[in-house]
Amino acid sequence: MHTTESPAAPMLKRELPDPTRRNRFFFGKLMDAYHFELETNYLNAKRWLLNRLVSGCGVVCGLDVQHHGEQEIVVTPGVAIDRWGREIIVQAKTAPLAIPVDLVKAHAEWHKKKKRQEECCIHVVICYHECLVDPTPVLAEACGCDPVCAPGAIRERYCIEFRPGCAPPVPMVCHFDAASRGTIDYNELVEWVTRKRRCLDFPKDPCIPLANFPVDVDSCSCCRGPEDIDITIRPIVFYNRLLFDLLYCLETEGAEAETE
Repeated sequence: MHTTESPAAPMLKRELPDPTRRNRFFFGKLMDAYHFELETNYLNAKRWLLNRLVSGCGVVCGLDVQHHGEQEIVVTPGVAIDRWGREIIVQAKTAPLAIPVDLVKAHAEWHKKKKRQEECCIHVVICYHECLVDPTPVLAEACGCDPVCAPGAIRERYCIEFRPGCAPPVPMVCHFDAASRGTIDYNELVEWVTRKRRCLDFPKDPCIPLANFPVDVDSCSCCRGPEDIDITIRPIVFYNRLLFDLLYCLETEGAEAETE
């Protein structure tokens, strides 16, 4: 696993905030750490909920995976939304990341032992990562104790992991019987939204796959060149502008076909 923070900035582990609990203000209320966190957590939770259910998860822009020397890659700047709705922001190209030789060898040997027929590969994912930073003296410590420090900020970063196996391709099929006959059946859409969409279930793995790398089971190596990097397996976010451009292209293509 590649992490963008040093060991001095530990990862923050906590439960996802509650999007139904928000702060209530009144005159004379004492604003302490709990209530300030309650305010921030509510806003984050609501935004992440809308990201996940309305915008969708996947790559928004950038995050290309590029070949860099022998058995190394870099990830370019970009933005993604993970499967829990959290924004992943890569502000600058990453340092060269070495593809783990032990992982490649172990997976190639396992693939050969099992006599698997499908392609052997490993894949890289990007994950949301929070770090505690900016140590600050605590001015109101317990009586009689030495002054202590506490992290004064939370930095939203990312980590990049290599995993065995192939990330599955994104299926481009019509999932709606309501629209598969050339018309839209509103009653069937209501049925799907109400009874088939499990909107409050969180996926077990929130990370977003970025690319597959084929593995040569004989030499136990992979990623020999740019052509070995398959980024088509990554999910993408169909934001409004992208949807508009797609619909416009389909509309203009249909109009051109009618005039021919």
